[in-house]
Formats: sequence, structure tokens, C-alpha cells
Amino acid sequence: MTGQKSAWVSDGTIATHATVHVNLEPSKGMHGTGICVVPLDLPGISKGKPLNKMGQRPLNQGEIFFEEVKIPKKFMVFSDYSISQPLIKGIFTGANTGMSVLFAGLAKAAFDEALKYSRDRVQGGVPIFEHQNIKLKLMNMFTLVESARSLARRTSAFNAANPPGSLPHAVIAKGLSTEAAFKVASEAMQIFGGNGLSKEYCIEKIFRDARASMIEDGTNEALALSGAVFL
Repeated sequence: MTGQKSAWVSDGTIATHATVHVNLEPSKGMHGTGICVVPLDLPGISKGKPLNKMGQRPLNQGEIFFEEVKIPKKFMVFSDYSISQPLIKGIFTGANTGMSVLFAGLAKAAFDEALKYSRDRVQGGVPIFEHQNIKLKLMNMFTLVESARSLARRTSAFNAANPPGSLPHAVIAKGLSTEAAFKVASEAMQIFGGNGLSKEYCIEKIFRDARASMIEDGTNEALALSGAVFL
């Protein structure tokens, strides 16, 4: 096997093993792949440097290179590409469902930080929470948060009870949660004012992590197009 896995392999520069999609039938493109588990100390495998990212910095990501790597047949998990495709769809569904829960939680965290700050920060002789424009921002943020949490919860429950689950629902739940997280975090920074730009407050990290989420595991636009196929 010869090729390169992109710079976005999670734990790519520190992992000891990787699940790899390998092309078994080139004429079928992505529909001709099998799945194997590969020890990353095999001859011909090397790793790149960790990405220096804007957000989600604790999540190690980096490239993996394969140069004429020989993979023993026993390492193949699925060598029949007709079987591997439904499995890939299931992985895709599970990953997006999990992302929806994670970032609905991040949206809630951004809201909680903004609400607490608005009650502590005094401007004009009263906590800024008492100003109507701040109350309106917080209620709009609350609407987004609860919408994302509701869809993430419903999708998680349905997919857990009905394997392999609904990919379209998983994709829209991921999209709603990540976009809610970004919008809520952005409004939270506005409520923090200049303090929101300081690393002294965690809202700036929440904002960076939320922005990355709309690209992570596939851009929301690309995911939506993929999910539409299964409507």
C-alpha cells in the first residue's frame, strides 16, 4: 500500500494502530474499499507533525504516510467491499450523532458562561443582565441551545434503539449543534466585551473550538449533501 492519509487523522501522530480504508477495486472508487487495522510501526509507515490548529488544540491530528507498506491478510477486517460500505455508513451515522451531542453541550457551556458573566458584570450601576439588549441576546441564545439539545437527544435515542440509525438525522443534528455552538459562543463573546478576547476567560477557547466543529469530520455543507442521498 502506498499513499497518504490527510493531516486531519485524529491522534495521527501519537497512535500505535489505525483503522485504514484501503482501495481493493480502483474502478469503483470509494465504493471499492475494504477496512483493515494497521500497526503503525510497520516498515514504510511514517508520521507528520501535529497540526498547529486554531481550535480544539488538545486533539492531536496529523498526517500518516505509507510507502510500499505490506499489510498481512490477517489485518483485514472487511476484505469484501460490498460488506464494508454499510459499515462505513454506520460509522458515519454514529460519528455525526456523537458530534451533535458534544457540540450541543458546548453551546450550553457558552450560554452558561455568558449568563453567569452577565449577572456578575456591573455596568451603569446594575448587572448587565438587567439591560434589555443583553436579555434579548440571552433568550435568543437559549432558543438555539435548547433546539440543538432537543434534536441531539432525539436523534441519539432513535439511533440507539434502531441500528444502524438514520444518517440524515445524524447529519442535521451535527449541523444544528455545531452551528448553534458557534453562534452562541460568538454572542457570548459579545456579552463579555473586551474580556471575551482574553485567554483569562474560557469563552475565547469555546469560540475557537466551536468554529472548528463546523469543519470537523466534514464541513456541514458536504455532510448535508451526503445525508440527502439517504432521505
